[in-house]
Amino acid sequence: MYALARVAPEPANEDLPADSGAAAAVRDIAERFGKLGAEITDISGRISDVTRQLDGQTQGLHRVVAAVDQVSRANRAIQQAAEGAQTTASTVRNGLERVTGSVRLGLHSAQSDIEALSQGAQSISQALAQAVADAHKVRASSDAIQAITREIQLLSINAGVEAARSGAAGRGFAVIAAAVKHLAEQTRDATALSSKQLDALVNSVDLLASKSEENALTARRASDESQSIAQQVGELDSFSRGVVELIGEIDAISNPTRDNAIAFAKVGEDLRALVDGVDHSSENLDKASQRAETLVSISEGILGAIAASGVRTAQSELIATAMETAARIGGLFEQALDRGELSLTDLFDEGYQPIPGSDPVQHMTRFVKLCDRLLPPIQEPLLASNRRIVFCAAVDRNGFLPTHNVKYSHPQGNDPVWNNANCRNRRIFDDRTGLAAARNRKPFLLQTYRRDMGGGQFLVMEDLSAPIMVKGRHWGGFRFGLNV
Repeated sequence: MYALARVAPEPANEDLPADSGAAAAVRDIAERFGKLGAEITDISGRISDVTRQLDGQTQGLHRVVAAVDQVSRANRAIQQAAEGAQTTASTVRNGLERVTGSVRLGLHSAQSDIEALSQGAQSISQALAQAVADAHKVRASSDAIQAITREIQLLSINAGVEAARSGAAGRGFAVIAAAVKHLAEQTRDATALSSKQLDALVNSVDLLASKSEENALTARRASDESQSIAQQVGELDSFSRGVVELIGEIDAISNPTRDNAIAFAKVGEDLRALVDGVDHSSENLDKASQRAETLVSISEGILGAIAASGVRTAQSELIATAMETAARIGGLFEQALDRGELSLTDLFDEGYQPIPGSDPVQHMTRFVKLCDRLLPPIQEPLLASNRRIVFCAAVDRNGFLPTHNVKYSHPQGNDPVWNNANCRNRRIFDDRTGLAAARNRKPFLLQTYRRDMGGGQFLVMEDLSAPIMVKGRHWGGFRFGLNV
C-alpha cells in the first residue's frame, strides 16, 4: 500500500488574490499533481504486486531447483547402484560359470565311477549269491556224508556182532569190521571238522553277501543321487542364464538413468540461470519501487508547497468539512462522558475482542454501541453530500473502525472475498494509510492509496482525515475516502 501524504496548508497568502491567474494556475498544477500522484501510487502498487508475485515465483523456482537437484542426486544414486549391481552380477555370473564347469566335470567323472562301482557291486553280489548257493549245496553234501558215516558205524557194529557169533571163522570178518569202524570214526571226525569249517564259511559268505547287497543298494542310491545332482547343475546353469538376463536388464535401466541424470543436470543448470534472472528482475523491480517512492516524495513536496501557499483547491472544502466533522464527533463523545453513558477508560478501550466465525475478523469494544448510536446520523448525510465521497467513517488511534457506512456494514456471509468488500465495519485497518490517518495529529492529512477491494481488485483513492480529540486526548481520526 503506497500513500502520498500532503501537509496542511499555511494561512492564505494575502498577496495572491483567489481569482488571480496565478491562483488558477496553482490550482491547475495542484490538480495535475494530484492525478500524477494517483498514477504514481497505482504504478507503485502494481510494481509492489509484481514484486510479490516474483518473490513467490522465485521461491517456487528455488523449490523446483532443489527438487531437480534432489531428483538428480537420486538418479545418480540409482545409476551407481545399477552399475554396482551390474558389476556384482557379472562377478556372480563368472563365478557361477567356473563353479558350474568344475562341478559338471567332477560330476561326470563321479557318475562314471559310481556307475562302474554300482555294476561291480551288483556283479559281486551276484557272485556271492552263487557262492552262498554252492556253500549250502556243499553243506548238504556234508550232511549226506555224515549220514553215510553213521550208517557205516552201524554196519561196523553189526559186523562186529556177527564176527563174535562166528567165532574163529569170523576173525577175518572181525578185522574188516574193525577197520571199517576205524574208518567210520576217522570219517566222522573229519566230517565234523569239515562241517564246522563249512558252517563258518557259510556264515561268512552269508554276511559278505548281505554286506555286498547293502553296498549295491548304496551304489544304486549314489547313482540316483548323481542324477539328481546333474539336474541341480542344470538348474544352476539356468540360474546363470538368469543372471546374464538380469545383467541385460540392469543395462536397460542404467543407460536411461544415466541419460536422465545428464538431462536433469542440464535442467538444473537452466533453472538456476532462470532463478538468477528472476532474482535480477526482482532487484530491478525493487529499484523501480524505490524510484516510485522517490517520485511520491517529490509530489508530496510540491503539493505541500501548494497547500502552504493558501491557494484554494478542489480539496479545500472537503478538508474543512473533515476538520469540522472530527471536532463535532469529539464534542459528542465528551457529552456522552459528561452524561455518564460510559467512562473515559471505556471510550479508549483497546481490548479488541474477535467476533467468533468472522472472516475477515471483526472485533468488539466497549465503545462500539455508543458509536453505533452517534455516528450514523453524521456519516450517512455526508456520504450522500458529494459524489467524490466513497466512504466516511471514524477510526480509533489503532485503525479500528467501529461503525461504518450502512452500505459497508452488511452481515457477513460464507464468502470472505464478498465479506471483505461489503462487511467493513468492526474491522481494524492497520495498513500504512489506515494507521497514518488514525494517528495523525495535524489539522488534516491527505493521502493517495490503493484500496484493497478483495479478490485482487484495487481502487486508487484519496484518503482525507482529521484528528478526533476528546478531553485533550487523541482518540483517533475521521476519514473520507475520495474518488480521484
